Amino acid sequence: MSTKPRYSIVIPTYNRAASVEQTLQSCFDQSFENIEIVVVDDGSSDNTLEVLNAIDDPRLVVVAQDNAGPAAARNHGMRVARGDYIAFLDSDDVWYPQFIQQAQDAYANDPEQLLYGQIIVDRGVGRYWVKPDVAMQAGESIYDYLYVKGAFIQTSTMIIPAKLRERVTWDESVTFGDNDQFAIDCFHTGIKFTMLERPLTLYADVISADALSQLPIFDGASEKYTNFFRWMETQRGHMSDQAWTGFRAKFESVGLARSAPIQSFKLLLAARKANAMSVKGMCRQLLQNYAPRFYRRLVDQYVRFRGEPLSKFDS
Repeated sequence: MSTKPRYSIVIPTYNRAASVEQTLQSCFDQSFENIEIVVVDDGSSDNTLEVLNAIDDPRLVVVAQDNAGPAAARNHGMRVARGDYIAFLDSDDVWYPQFIQQAQDAYANDPEQLLYGQIIVDRGVGRYWVKPDVAMQAGESIYDYLYVKGAFIQTSTMIIPAKLRERVTWDESVTFGDNDQFAIDCFHTGIKFTMLERPLTLYADVISADALSQLPIFDGASEKYTNFFRWMETQRGHMSDQAWTGFRAKFESVGLARSAPIQSFKLLLAARKANAMSVKGMCRQLLQNYAPRFYRRLVDQYVRFRGEPLSKFDS
């Protein structure tokens, strides 16, 4: 492309030959067309790279690297990106066609902000739910937003001014929790956070042993899960006691549930005492910690009967 794109979409991918085309199609279908799509193949061992190289679209830039993890792939993509703004999208998620246009409208009012949005969660049960329920307020600590309110800033909804990459990168030592790490480091630059008005990101949350987001279910004591805790230790001085206990109850208690169940339970009690977790939230976390697969099935059933049809989000 000779014309500088307004938006660069950075997509890391690893062994996603079956889903990456659908993700890319959601980018090609954007109503706002001045974009480039930078896909970084993170050393896939399947035919993902072959699938990518077969796509003929001048907006697509394919980069290959040795396997180094999604954070390294996103950093690589940010270095390659030429746009004024950088949007992130995971290779199993999709956007609605108005996603970038909605961002463009928001940046027309304030060009110096970080945008993020709600996600439409697809658990593979034919019904859907939206999270987070609330936006981060002006002056609110991101730690309270994430770990007291239990909100969520998902990678596939984030857009930043490209110049922010000079100050913030994805920490390549963090695997699970990298979306929190990146958002927190952005927060410390003083940039304004704005949640987009409409949920226009379809987030794949179908159960899968190779999904990093599901490490709490499959491998809650693994290094891939617990390296996030070491990074969060560096943030302790910025956090209220309430946020710290909320974080530990939500994340650390998971890995301790089997190896140190009493300690895990004490973390939940501490969060309840600090009003970082409701009684209902504590019961939910207990079930998630000690019976994660049963909890997953229970929530799937709830969403199947109480969730929204996908058609609700088409208007």
